[in-house]
Amino acid sequence: MKKLISLLGISLLALVLAVPAFAADKPIKVYINGSNLAFTAGTPYLKNNTVLVPFRVVFEKLGLQVLWDSKTGTVTGTGTGLNISLKVGSKRANVNGTVKQLTVAPVVSAGTTYIPLRFIAEATGGTAIWDSASRSVKITVSQSSASSEQEIKAIIQLANQYYNEENASSFYSLVDAGPDKTEAVANMNSQFGQYDIKNTISSLKVLSLTGNEATVHSVEKSVRTGGYYTPDEQYEYLYTLNRQNGSWKISSMDLQESSVLLTREQGMEPAVLPQGAQTDIKNTLSKYYQGMNDRNIDAVLAVMTSYGEENDNSYKDELRDYFISYELSYAVSASNVFYYSADEAAVYTKVAITDGESKETYTESLILLFSKSENGAWTIDNTYHISFN
Repeated sequence: MKKLISLLGISLLALVLAVPAFAADKPIKVYINGSNLAFTAGTPYLKNNTVLVPFRVVFEKLGLQVLWDSKTGTVTGTGTGLNISLKVGSKRANVNGTVKQLTVAPVVSAGTTYIPLRFIAEATGGTAIWDSASRSVKITVSQSSASSEQEIKAIIQLANQYYNEENASSFYSLVDAGPDKTEAVANMNSQFGQYDIKNTISSLKVLSLTGNEATVHSVEKSVRTGGYYTPDEQYEYLYTLNRQNGSWKISSMDLQESSVLLTREQGMEPAVLPQGAQTDIKNTLSKYYQGMNDRNIDAVLAVMTSYGEENDNSYKDELRDYFISYELSYAVSASNVFYYSADEAAVYTKVAITDGESKETYTESLILLFSKSENGAWTIDNTYHISFN
């Protein structure tokens, strides 16, 4: 008997147990993040060096929704980005579509379905430790899925708050941007110095949450409140977050889609500006589309804002490739300066574009952003495409 107990003690260090407990054995206790689970439908026991437990209590404590299919004997636990399925009598489990091998198959005893505890703990991103002295299993998981989702959403909302407060240092305290964030903070501060923007988050949805990684989809709205002109826009982002030392950090923020929030009526509302500026801007616009129709790279570049020789050469190459790939002609059907300041203007433009090969014509609406150079010439800075519903 002494030899048997010694052997059991060694094997149980790996959270593996044997046959239902004898009356003389202390009941096996299960703790999840320090909370002692109360099993009312059955008692945890050992089978072939594996701890088996009634499934429902454990699944629910780990934040999983439980489904029991009595016809097939299948237990399923689902959470955000996680689906675990086990079948009575089978040593093959399924985790997010991947088959996993079990040391002991789930069993039914006295009407209760028992599942292997360590497997469930590790499948949900946790760890399990067997304490032979107290005959207890201590499971540690970072948090329940619901709690983690709340924390993840709070991190993104807080980052948005810091952005609106123009607090670059605090913003990057929530971002995994490497040990030296000096350049990133400086770049954001430079942006704050040029643009005044208020960003609001209209929706946040956690798409996946597995272990220490989460993916979140957001819909956000950016509204200009001052500074240099930029159109109001709606964005859809895909955030990736990683948990480091117990805290979530934003590791990436990828733009999925954007749309300019400008109506036709807003675009055709005329701004107040000097007649000379109005004439110069319209002349620049006319020269730009004439250059595009003539497929004249130098003529197009002459009315574009220069950002240095390297950038100019890069854009020149892009234009050359564009003219080789497409045979398009342009006809401006409407244009209006709807925003104006002393050194920049935004022009709503409606253009009919005809494909020389297919002879098909379609209409495009844009915002062309103009800036006034030191010599007084108006040149085109940027272009924003508008999609009207």
